Amino acid sequence: MAANLPPEIGKALEGLFKKGSLSENGDWIAEYVDFIETEAHGIPVQRVNIKDEDMAGLLSKAVGQYSTLQTGPLGDYDDLENVCACLTEELDRYLSPYKGKTLLVCGIGNRDFPADSIGPETAKRIFTHVPMKSVFEKLTVLAPGVSGETNISGSALIASASSAVDAACVLLVDSTNCTEYSRLCRSIQLTDAGIRIYYSGEELSQSTIGVPVISIGIPAVISVKDLVPEMEASNQEFLTVSNIQAVVRRASLMIACAIMRVAYPELDHSTSMMIADYSLL
Repeated sequence: MAANLPPEIGKALEGLFKKGSLSENGDWIAEYVDFIETEAHGIPVQRVNIKDEDMAGLLSKAVGQYSTLQTGPLGDYDDLENVCACLTEELDRYLSPYKGKTLLVCGIGNRDFPADSIGPETAKRIFTHVPMKSVFEKLTVLAPGVSGETNISGSALIASASSAVDAACVLLVDSTNCTEYSRLCRSIQLTDAGIRIYYSGEELSQSTIGVPVISIGIPAVISVKDLVPEMEASNQEFLTVSNIQAVVRRASLMIACAIMRVAYPELDHSTSMMIADYSLL
């Protein structure tokens, strides 16, 4: 089991030897983290459940569930059906406890910068009045912008909107940064542990918003320091792929499609994609 864990978790396990003895079958690992590799619709999926605060500290992550869909280059997809179907099923696992209640979807990011615009673009594509029965009491959508423009913290805006609509859960959609080139615009990540905005350091989680927070992130940038460690660069220098606009279009389509298909199970793939495209007209 340990041999199949992601490298960052494998390294962190070394720090846990002091907490317990290692059994021959490695079952001790389950006290701190669960790890599953599976596949859905031809898409490899990794699921990690961090259960221990010390493990979370070693990984610089919060306790919670994390899923990674290893999609391959998102900007090159023409047939989005398999990725959308996989994302729909994975997202449904996270949102199931909140069915029958109000869901608030928030598209985080700056729509004027392509690499940071996946959240707002997704929000624009979600149609909240599909004439079908929804699994949620109410589906609501917000694109709060960025604090550099509004001078209002994202958590304050989202908490206020969540309270106003009596949301049981907030679903965040955002562009993220990654430290491994292999994940740059090549994966979709979900978590129930909240997120932290890179530039402001602001945390968006249940502790700051007041209700459970689920997030969908697309690693859209990588820092120059992580990509080329020997190069002198500041913490504010990032790179993205040359076809980032194609990535934004396809990623926002797939995420909007998945959210609507979870909300409206009677929707098929082609109809949800048509609605997501039509919403921009």
